[in-house]
Amino acid sequence: MYQKGGSLICALMFLLMALFLVPSTGAETTLIGGREHIHLNMKEASDLSPETWGDNTREAVKDNPPRSWSSQTADFTRTREWKDVGTWTTANTNAFDLGLGGPVKFNLWWRETDQGQDDSYDAQVQYRFRLNIDGQEAAYYTDEGEGSHECAQSQPCEWNGQVNNINITSAPKGTIFDIEIEYWAFSDIEIYYDNASFNSGVAFGADAIKFGQSGINGQQVSFDFVQAWDTDAEEAVNGDYIRLVVDGIGTNSSQQRNGYPIVSEGLDYDINGTSITSTKVTWYIDDKYATLDKSVISFSLTRRSCDTAPPIDINTADIIAASSGSGDDEGGLPVPGFNFILVIFALFGLAYSKREV
Repeated sequence: MYQKGGSLICALMFLLMALFLVPSTGAETTLIGGREHIHLNMKEASDLSPETWGDNTREAVKDNPPRSWSSQTADFTRTREWKDVGTWTTANTNAFDLGLGGPVKFNLWWRETDQGQDDSYDAQVQYRFRLNIDGQEAAYYTDEGEGSHECAQSQPCEWNGQVNNINITSAPKGTIFDIEIEYWAFSDIEIYYDNASFNSGVAFGADAIKFGQSGINGQQVSFDFVQAWDTDAEEAVNGDYIRLVVDGIGTNSSQQRNGYPIVSEGLDYDINGTSITSTKVTWYIDDKYATLDKSVISFSLTRRSCDTAPPIDINTADIIAASSGSGDDEGGLPVPGFNFILVIFALFGLAYSKREV
């Protein structure tokens, strides 16, 4: 009888030790996120990137394209010809494979120069935009046959052009994207880009943003996200392009308690065999009665009023990972000190079994 009791205690002891040795998998590492429009901004140094400056006081880049018009007979008449405005190319390629879709939306902020507004000619601007993917034309738009545009004022105007389809529907890891712009006009113009207000560029559908686990730890709310193009997430957080909506009110980064929001490295996620380290954003909500489990993560990498790539809203509960106590992302056994309890119980069982034998 004693031997049977000892055997039972030994079996229980080894079972508990096995539970102690098996690592916890409390963190869910499944990514969610479908195809959404991503906006690639024209940047300084002819770069093309989803990143937008968070500082809304930063001045835009202003360029004057080559003159498109020529005067005839003492400027009594003018002719025009197509001129290159420029080419903008992704300096950082996509970190994982992408699926692509339309519509493709081009936009450009521009105005007629002060000198041009003082002459007797309307600009009558028309544009050609081309999106290339690894050197192949993926989308093309022209104003020819669609009318011309005027912006004889002190502030830039936004030009828009759209095609419904994209000719290339996938982009493997390391693909290069670029846009080419041409114009012609009967007066000089200037273009603006690379700040929060004047976000000239191109938008198209892509599964470029994926969401990992979120967590609620006391009054902290956090979430992981993975992005195809490497951008400075702090710019998006500081600009409130990425924000948390609690009880219908969006957080303001400048009003968070000292040190928050926190932007740090999150978990590693596998995407088609490529390990990607996510970015983790953590907010602190002062209202201890706020319904954090019903909060919404509103995600964008450009100004929130951008029509070409509106914000993506994700319910925190949809990607939540149970988190309490220390807030560690490594999971863990649910009772504090549980590991120590297991060891003590195992040693007690071992001693008891030896005494009975």
